[in-house]
Amino acid sequence: MNQETRRMTVEDMAALNNERRLQLNEENRKYYEEMLVYLRMSPVEQRKVEELLLEMLDHLLIAQREGRTAQDVFGDDPESYCKEVIQTLGRQRLFHFPRFAFIFSTVLYVGFLSDALFRLTVYPLLNHFYGVPVPEGFKADWFVMAALGPLWIEGMMFFMRKSTFKGMGAKIGWFLLLPVISVGGFLLWQYIFKDAVPMLPIPAWMSLAIGAALWSIHRLVFKGVFKHVDIF
Repeated sequence: MNQETRRMTVEDMAALNNERRLQLNEENRKYYEEMLVYLRMSPVEQRKVEELLLEMLDHLLIAQREGRTAQDVFGDDPESYCKEVIQTLGRQRLFHFPRFAFIFSTVLYVGFLSDALFRLTVYPLLNHFYGVPVPEGFKADWFVMAALGPLWIEGMMFFMRKSTFKGMGAKIGWFLLLPVISVGGFLLWQYIFKDAVPMLPIPAWMSLAIGAALWSIHRLVFKGVFKHVDIF
């Protein structure tokens, strides 16, 4: 990797990859993009992954000009190749503070804004037509969901990795399994802890204000202060 590329941001490298990838023929592009998805969804520092993907793409483009295929370059088992690469790069810890802070704050401001939206618009309609009571506060289980957010992201990445290098039927199966498990886990949580999680007695307009404030802080921190920090 040349010095110019090393000075690029992760977003710049991804954009460059998108541009160069168009030079691949259909067969090589399909092979390479499966590896791209697998590596990007792996627990490896994002910058290392993007640098490696560009290197792999450069090698493949050279090979293509020489009349060779991606299979000639990377072998018959791309999944095993990717697993070896991940071991070489080193796995990232599950608790990576910038990532945890990003996910936690995102889930939290979404939670407050969603709470305000539902209590100001949806629940009044349900109450009017069906007699559904309007909640009197903010459910504190949003804090738990925010804290568990990194685990959910890790699970999503795991399912996406499992769907690569598979046929269309297997891909659809893996993609359907994730929402089923997510919804099932949420419903189970609600069933077990529905009376144990406290309700914060704040009005809907305050949820809206808190959500907007958290969104502003989140944007300031991760678009400004931590702009050049790798989150994933």
